[in-house]
Amino acid sequence: MPTFRKLKPKDKKEVENIFVQLTGNRVKINTNSLIKDKGVNCLILEESGNIIGFGSLIIHQVPSEGFIARIEDVIILDTHRGKGYGRKILEELIRIAKKKKVKKINLTSNPKRIEARNLYSSMGFELYETGVFRMKIE
Repeated sequence: MPTFRKLKPKDKKEVENIFVQLTGNRVKINTNSLIKDKGVNCLILEESGNIIGFGSLIIHQVPSEGFIARIEDVIILDTHRGKGYGRKILEELIRIAKKKKVKKINLTSNPKRIEARNLYSSMGFELYETGVFRMKIE
């Protein structure tokens, strides 16, 4: 039975490997910075000592709304999909948000990720046509 735990520095390489399934690219994860940031909650889903899933909840304050959160980077290894683990990660992230008195959780999802989007809808997330703008600063 898989268990949850917080991200640890030793997870860096294994987490970077599973991110390829989400992004299609190699990404560098600064585990130490994520662990130190009090607004970042990174969950590891582990089974038999191996990481099989990841998810994060980022909490920040917005002047007009108070504390809100954003769910980012929910990943389940492809060999473990279809077992309800994505839902379990989301439920745990929502539990953390409630415990921290967050009133609203946002997330974004690529329209191509139909299964993920169906999961989010089934859990009560509503799709908004907000027209997100993005600027990359390098």
